[in-house]
Amino acid sequence: MHILILYSSRFGQTLKISQALKHQWQDAGAQVTLANLEQTAGTDLAQFDKIVIGASIRYGHFAKCLDAFTAPQTQQLNHIPSAFFSVSILANKAHKSTPETHTYTRKFFEQSAWQPKLVGIFAGELAYHKYHLVDRYLMKLVMKINKGETNTQAHIEFTDWHKVQQFGAQVMAM
Repeated sequence: MHILILYSSRFGQTLKISQALKHQWQDAGAQVTLANLEQTAGTDLAQFDKIVIGASIRYGHFAKCLDAFTAPQTQQLNHIPSAFFSVSILANKAHKSTPETHTYTRKFFEQSAWQPKLVGIFAGELAYHKYHLVDRYLMKLVMKINKGETNTQAHIEFTDWHKVQQFGAQVMAM
């Protein structure tokens, strides 16, 4: 089995999750190719048995490369077993941690012709030290509105690694 993982990561957590999935699947005997979604021009999807795309949310939006890749590849993505996972700081709240309750992911798939067989929602990481000055203060505002951590010295990983591992097992079973 050959699995392609494409990721769009702004501050590294989506890449970290993608790498964990890669290792999980390699340990299960799969061949895994990991690639940045922004560098996928010319990728022949037909050579893969499964395709997994992971993307992070920033200020309510996925990176433009997600739609730029998926829109022209919809037919193949719907033909080959595929999965998607979203990484969002606000997914650390139970009421925003499912495909049905995670607003940004739900809206993306309401507008997309691509319909993956599996969708996962993972909480990200709050790492103020990784953000540029403007991002740091905007994230502090977002966290204040959502009653989260506003100390700009904070570094909190909200990712539930057991949930990531369960998603990985579900992908293998597709």
